[in-house]
Amino acid sequence: MKNYYLFLLSLLIGSYAYSQVGIGTNQPDASAALDVTATDKGILVPRITLNNNTQQLSSVANATGLLVYNIGGTGALTAGYYFWNGGEWRTIDNTTASVPTVGSIQCGSATLSPSSYIAGTPYTGNLKINYTNGNGGAYQPGNSVTVNGLTFKLRASKLEYGNGELVFSVTGTPTVSSPISTTLPVTSSLVPFLDSSMNCNATFGDVDNADIASAATIGPLFINPGEKLGTADVYHRFVTSPDGKYSVRVKIEKGSNFSLADINIRSNVGTPTIMWNFNTQYVANGNFVDGTNGTTFPQAGVWYGGSGTTFVGGASGIAWADPDVYFGSPEYRRYTWTSTNSSGDKVLYNFTFMLGAPSPNVAANDTTCPAGVCKDTKAYLRIEQITAP
Repeated sequence: MKNYYLFLLSLLIGSYAYSQVGIGTNQPDASAALDVTATDKGILVPRITLNNNTQQLSSVANATGLLVYNIGGTGALTAGYYFWNGGEWRTIDNTTASVPTVGSIQCGSATLSPSSYIAGTPYTGNLKINYTNGNGGAYQPGNSVTVNGLTFKLRASKLEYGNGELVFSVTGTPTVSSPISTTLPVTSSLVPFLDSSMNCNATFGDVDNADIASAATIGPLFINPGEKLGTADVYHRFVTSPDGKYSVRVKIEKGSNFSLADINIRSNVGTPTIMWNFNTQYVANGNFVDGTNGTTFPQAGVWYGGSGTTFVGGASGIAWADPDVYFGSPEYRRYTWTSTNSSGDKVLYNFTFMLGAPSPNVAANDTTCPAGVCKDTKAYLRIEQITAP
C-alpha cells in the first residue's frame, strides 16, 4: 500500500512539473510554461555571430521563433537580439536585418554643429557626413577617435535606403580655436562597416560663423505713461535687442501728425560709443543715407536721437538720423550699429522698420488713439543681433 501512494505522488508531481516550470519560485505563473523569477539576475540566451540574415545555425533547420543574441563584429549583422521568423533572422523589433553597406561616403560634405570651437572651452556637438546608396542596415558605433582635443564617435542608427548622413557625437575640450581646422580620418575604425577603399579625411571648423538672434514687434502705437516731450504725451512702440543692451522705438507726440513720427535709440547698459549707418527708402525723394564713426550715449535708460558725436535726448524729441518716418507714404528704414569697443566686443545690430497709418496727415490724439492706443496704426520693428564666436 505504501508503494502505491509513493507511485501516485510521483505521478502528481510529474504532472504539475509538466504544466508549469518555476525557477526561483515554487509558484510559477499559470499562464507560463516557464517562469524564471529573480531580482538580481537575467536570462542569458545563446550568443552567436550572425553573418547574414538567412544563416542556418547547424545542420538542423532553424525553428520558427528561435531566439539568439548576435555578438556582431566586422562584416556581421549589428549586435543585438534576433529571432528566426521561418525565413530570415529579424531584429527584435521585427525588421529585416542586413549587414550595413553604402555606395560611398562624402567627406567633403562634413558639417560640424556648432560650427566653431574655442581652445580651452568645453565643446559638445555633432558632426554629419553624407553617404550614398545605403541599404537600410542597422549599425553600431565604432571606436572613438580624438583629434585636437575633440573626441568623435559614430552614433548607432540605421542607414537610409539610398542617400543619407552619418552622425557622430563630438565632445571634449579643443586645443585649437576656429578658424583653425580639424581633420578627422574616416576609416573602418570609426565607421565599422566602411570599406577600406572609401577611407577619406573630413575637414571642418575652418569657418568662423556668427550666431544670429532676433527680436521683433508689430502692432499699434500706444501711450508711454509718464513720458512727455515738452508738455505733450508720447505714443510709441519699441523693440529690445536679444541681449537687452539696446532698445529702438518709433514715437509721435500727442497732437502731431503721424507723418512726423521719429526713431529713437536707448542704451540699457552703460554709456557706449557706437559707430552706425542708416538709410531710408521712400517715394517722395528716393534714398537718404547717414552715419557716424562714433556717437556716445550720455547716460543709460534715456531715449536719444541726433547724428553727431553725442546723442541728444530729453525734451528735445530729436530723431535718430533723418526725421519724419512717414513722409507722404510709409518709409522702409535700416539702421546698423556696433560698439567702438575693440576689446572682445564682436556684436553687430541691424534694425529694420516701417510705419503705416490711414493717412500721414492725421494727428495722434484722444480721437485717433482712444484709451491710449492708436488703433489704426501699424508699426513693424525688428532687431537682428549678429554675434561672432
